[in-house]
Amino acid sequence: MIVINSGAYVIPELQAEYGKIPPCMLPLGNKRLLEHQIEAIRDEFGSVNVVVSLPESYKLGLEDELLLSNTKIKVVRVPDGFSLAESVLYVLNTQDDYHIEQIVRLIHGDTLIKGMPTGADLIGVSTTTDDYGWEYEATAGHDKLIWCGFFSFSSPRLLTQSLTLARGNFVDAIRRYAINTPLLGAKVGGWSDLGHVNTYFKSRASITTQRAFNSLTIADGMVTKKGNPNRKIQAEAMWFNSLPPILKLYAPQLIDHKFNDDGGSYYCLEYLSLSPLNEVFVQGKNPAFFWDKIFSIFRKKKKKMRRVVPSDLNFDALANDARLLYIDKTHRRLSEISKQGLFDPNALYVYDGISLPSLTELANICIRRTLMLPMVNSVLHGDICFSNVLYDSRNEMIKILDPRGMTETGDFSIYGDQKYDLAKLAHSVLGLYDWIISGRYELRKNKLGSVSLDFHLDDRILDIQASFLKSKMMPLISLGDIMPCVVLLFISMIPLHSDRPDRQEAMIANAYRIFLSYCSKEDI
Repeated sequence: MIVINSGAYVIPELQAEYGKIPPCMLPLGNKRLLEHQIEAIRDEFGSVNVVVSLPESYKLGLEDELLLSNTKIKVVRVPDGFSLAESVLYVLNTQDDYHIEQIVRLIHGDTLIKGMPTGADLIGVSTTTDDYGWEYEATAGHDKLIWCGFFSFSSPRLLTQSLTLARGNFVDAIRRYAINTPLLGAKVGGWSDLGHVNTYFKSRASITTQRAFNSLTIADGMVTKKGNPNRKIQAEAMWFNSLPPILKLYAPQLIDHKFNDDGGSYYCLEYLSLSPLNEVFVQGKNPAFFWDKIFSIFRKKKKKMRRVVPSDLNFDALANDARLLYIDKTHRRLSEISKQGLFDPNALYVYDGISLPSLTELANICIRRTLMLPMVNSVLHGDICFSNVLYDSRNEMIKILDPRGMTETGDFSIYGDQKYDLAKLAHSVLGLYDWIISGRYELRKNKLGSVSLDFHLDDRILDIQASFLKSKMMPLISLGDIMPCVVLLFISMIPLHSDRPDRQEAMIANAYRIFLSYCSKEDI
């Protein structure tokens, strides 16, 4: 049996980032830490029984319940306020058959270990140059050989007895056990401690999620980005370099860049140990008022982005680029969908029992409605979804990454139609793009060919969405007005995920869900 000890909440500094959650529920690389822990356990121990402790007051989301059910993980609710030793003892005493298991293993809930030792009566150890008051066995040069949150015991009865006598002191309990049955230090293959703010973000840096056409290197306090298409890397660098001073506080500092038409272009930004908003939104438990603050920051930023547009700019060219973005790009992506062969964009569609136009006709309806809205000249990011936004909780500021940086005709530019940026933001909040990427959805099909999509949203997320819908992000245009453009965004995203047909099907269904939920149906 393996027990993942996560019966308390994360420290206040991490609660400021993700809300009140137990450590095993921390986001890490578009997944819960628990998902990584389960993968590591299955790699080493196969189908061993796994128990995870959670605080009694913690409310699991529907997707988390599904995760635990699918992975066959048993949950034990631990009374709030228990120490680690009390929590472990409580879990062991609730298991009817733990005493007949040959080995009981413990893993700290805030720890990710790869290459766990498989023997009995071991303490997992690793070296570190950090100092966080960890328990340690010995020193190796200037490095401490510390306990890294993995333990195995051949005598469950002796472990229970030691925990009882230690009166809530976990380290003392382990030392008591070792008096009767020696525990050997065994080095683990890889170790990440996510229980402290600094070590958490250091671990995040080693698990970067990135697209296949990009290459990111994090070293010496910098992020270096290079890759293909080469001109796209150049455009991003130019965008950061050309930002007006009043907007530079919303972006990481550009440290260096080099253009090479042979494909060797790159740029370097300062590395920021901050949380991306997609993980905060999907996997955090932050209350609605936290998100009101985030939306207020976006509103101020958008206002500044409109104010800095120079009066001598070629506004006709901007308007033409916007039309290309809404019309040509959409039809180009529809053509790519057709060529990929997964889905016929000209076929009629049935969503939740409602007969609807083809994807192509839906796109044309949404293009017409988007073009009816006024042009909003602004500095344009072009891809301001949650995964490209970092949140600085200490300074209550956002930092934006991966800008578009060029027009549809391939010219470098930092300007465009702000409606597009607002639609990108809405495609995360209301369109739930990041929920699809994280696999937190249920796509259903019946025998008659009707499709429906369910995200199993709780009241907290619904409150956040309602608050966002009410927010006034730009003059003359409401978020309701912008939703046809959000439909276009999802249609345009479909061919980019050809490696994941399941996501493509979800995005098609989501385009129809958004249209039915937020757009007028007078054209269908």
